[in-house]
Amino acid sequence: MTINRKNRERAVGLFANVAPGKSQGEALAKAREIGREILPEGYRMVYSGSAKTFQESFASLGFALVLGLFVAYMVLGAQFGGFIHPFTVLPALPFSVTGAFLSLKLTGITLNIYSMIGLLLLMGLVKKNSILLVDFANENRKRGLGVREALMEVCPVRLRPILMTSVSTIAGAVPAALSLGAGGETIRPMAVVVIGRMLVSTVLTLFVVPCAYSLLARLQSHRHDQDLKEALRELGEGT
Repeated sequence: MTINRKNRERAVGLFANVAPGKSQGEALAKAREIGREILPEGYRMVYSGSAKTFQESFASLGFALVLGLFVAYMVLGAQFGGFIHPFTVLPALPFSVTGAFLSLKLTGITLNIYSMIGLLLLMGLVKKNSILLVDFANENRKRGLGVREALMEVCPVRLRPILMTSVSTIAGAVPAALSLGAGGETIRPMAVVVIGRMLVSTVLTLFVVPCAYSLLARLQSHRHDQDLKEALRELGEGT
């Protein structure tokens, strides 16, 4: 008889495969529930192998997601020279996450480490569309246009580059999303997340970002706009 030990304690290893249609998270949750019911006092469950890696990876990816949002806000604040307009870019992210989860639900793919990597990957791609709108709207306002006039001009002009980049990203992810052969379980979740998130974010960005810009522009200091209008007036009088 062999007595296995782990961390100086006697241990009994239990190995199993995840049932079709179930995720590893659901399997671990059910194992914890069964363990609380049948294990006597003095015994406890300890994860090892892929189960331990699964939990550690999800905790690290969650931290990376939060850290990515914080860094993105700081970078956008430096780019726009203020702390107001980064909030007009970031509202597109929650809607894109909705598209990612919807695509996973429709395809029957569970949320795993590969789909989480797809969520991290698209943080920059989703913000790119919003940055195109906000940056051009700021340029229009520097020319003396009001908020409404700037938005009415920026949306039709920036529609074409937004659609071109989104369609090219989705087209590049389609072959990976259709891969059903060996190794497809590693790249297919990422591709499905990319497609779903880009579809939803592209459509909603064109509506959400202009609305957020029109609301948050009221909180921005108008001293620069007033100085710019006075400079343009003086320039016009001088000529």
